[in-house]
Amino acid sequence: MTAFRHAGIFLAVTLFAACSLVNAPDPVKGKGEGGEGGEGGTGGGGPPSPCGNGVYQTGEECDDGNDVETDSCLSTCKKPTCGDGFVWEGVEGCDDGNMVNDDGCTNDCKLSTCGDGTIQEGEDCDDGNMDDTDNCTSACKVATCGDGFVHAGIEACDDGNMDDTDACLQGCIAATCGDGIVQVGVEECDDMNMSDTDGCVGTCKNAVCGDGFVQSGVEQCDDGNLLGGDGCGPGCAFDNLLPQCMNYLVLDTADRNVGYVDINTRDCDTAMNGSWYRFMGAAGTQMATSPPAENVCATHAPGWVQGAYPQAQGQVVNATACFNWSGNPCNWSSAIQIAHCGSYYVFQLPPAPVCSLRYCGTN
Repeated sequence: MTAFRHAGIFLAVTLFAACSLVNAPDPVKGKGEGGEGGEGGTGGGGPPSPCGNGVYQTGEECDDGNDVETDSCLSTCKKPTCGDGFVWEGVEGCDDGNMVNDDGCTNDCKLSTCGDGTIQEGEDCDDGNMDDTDNCTSACKVATCGDGFVHAGIEACDDGNMDDTDACLQGCIAATCGDGIVQVGVEECDDMNMSDTDGCVGTCKNAVCGDGFVQSGVEQCDDGNLLGGDGCGPGCAFDNLLPQCMNYLVLDTADRNVGYVDINTRDCDTAMNGSWYRFMGAAGTQMATSPPAENVCATHAPGWVQGAYPQAQGQVVNATACFNWSGNPCNWSSAIQIAHCGSYYVFQLPPAPVCSLRYCGTN
């Protein structure tokens, strides 16, 4: 009986040893029932190796041995990508886990900013540039008059205010004389016209006596100065009642002066008709009072005044115009009149008696 019990124990030990040999680890293939592939391998039914153990295994994109979601390998052993919901430090500015481009985090995982070309909440526009002269300013606001930026091709100016008295009007129009708005420090007045005969002249200055413009209904004359004796007095009223002092023809060409010499030019004053004339400019200011030389003043026989000029303003005297020729200072003559107009004289001159004779001026 005892021998039979010992035989049973021996059999049990033998079977256990045999089973242990079958399940012993293969030094090449790895241990356990996993078979080929070692720990976590594919050959058996053993448990897979854990992600995060720092060992790169089949089925993993990476394994950096940590659970940090902001580095180059996620806790799922996947490589980070834009849209995975984790902000990759140093690479991504944001990551909201979606592909919505206008929610503050763009589809390339950058924080939304004005100028990125995508209209975000709080922006009126976003054209992808920082140009303040186009339709969308660098603040991502639609360009408007008064924003302080000149909209190219649309606005002439933009000073950031709605003041109509400075250099830029409402509507972003540059202020100009005649626009009807007085520009402070620049214009004295602006009556919305360019007339020089009303209270505001065409340069947007208040009309005053002496400005050279006759103010209708206010001034009789305005010769651009405040002197008396020149036909228009200091109060811009006529200071000379002689009609010939107000209504005369002007002789002002250089060839009528006694200093002009041209042997090839011989003019004759047959066109004079007894009107009143005033010598001005290059011709001189009055007729000579002594005989000029022959062949000057673009004629053969130059004319000069024989007799006295009137001495008082408003005085008119009769005189003789002599023409010097062939050694005779008064070879021909004409009866003329001279009127004193204050600061100048006018001459009533008839046609020359023969040719070539001419009334000549001097300074």
